[in-house]
Amino acid sequence: MGDLAELRSRVAMRTCRWPLSHWYWGDAICVDGLLAAGATAPAARARAAELVRGWLERVPRGCHDALGPGAAIASLVGEGELPDAAADRFLQAVDGLPRLVGEIPALEPHLPRFRFGLCIDAVYHLPPALGAIGRMRSDDNLIQLAGRMAVQMLERLRCPGGFAHWYDVGEDRNNQVPWSRGVGWALLGVLDTMALTEGQARGAELEALGAELWAALREGAGPSGWGPVLGRPDLPRETSAAAFALAAAHHPAATVSAQGGLYQLARQQLLEAIDRDGIFRGVSADALPSWDPATYESFEVEPSPWGQGVALRSLAALAGDPFVPGLPPGPATGTQPETASLT
Repeated sequence: MGDLAELRSRVAMRTCRWPLSHWYWGDAICVDGLLAAGATAPAARARAAELVRGWLERVPRGCHDALGPGAAIASLVGEGELPDAAADRFLQAVDGLPRLVGEIPALEPHLPRFRFGLCIDAVYHLPPALGAIGRMRSDDNLIQLAGRMAVQMLERLRCPGGFAHWYDVGEDRNNQVPWSRGVGWALLGVLDTMALTEGQARGAELEALGAELWAALREGAGPSGWGPVLGRPDLPRETSAAAFALAAAHHPAATVSAQGGLYQLARQQLLEAIDRDGIFRGVSADALPSWDPATYESFEVEPSPWGQGVALRSLAALAGDPFVPGLPPGPATGTQPETASLT
């Protein structure tokens, strides 16, 4: 455990050096990861608060505000480290977005590539944020919206072999690519939402979707782990899917137990992918939506905020400190269905 503590500290200190402010896809989990590291590295928590405070005080308002770390903002506001204006600004940004379909907003509507689509990453970004702020404010409308939005998103992203990277409202279909990292995003987002809403917002539907996401992630792995596309063991390995699986396996709302050969493989891949500088290696670079499945089959890797964030969440989980942004540190509430091994 001493080695694991040193590893957490190393990754946290490297992550502290990322200069975030104008939020982008994946930045939320980076801030969440810094909060998760705060139990053993107070400087990481201080850095998370500093990043959000800098955004609030110095960055002009814009559509990017809706990609901010809403659940982490709820944590920091609820504990008196940030003013309530931070939560207000996040909610105002989400409220101001055009609706894509149903209650799902169009994130980044000012960018042609994203203006008519839903990316699976959004399942991590928005429903937990709304649930966390709703919980902090005892606002049942926000809590219920969190559950409905997660369900609506995943209904449009379901595809053969899992859940797709991208849904386009113009086509009224998704791109049919079961993106491994994306399923990890969605799984952790659903589990966070379940814990934050205590199963009261579409609880049964979210539990069923969580089980479906788990099955897709488990069944889509190959003998050496996960490639960029589920069910394609012939493709190169992508390490962040292993980190998502670990963070989810230890989650307070998890539907699997932390055991089995695939779990051990995921753990090994996470630990081996962290270098001596605290960088989580082997994580795929930014993936833009595409209708050509071949574009997902080869990928570049690079250090990234989303890689660091999920590494920190998974390391906290391995250390027995599973962190849910928006909940106080320590044992979290949430539904606890009967478990099945991650084999």
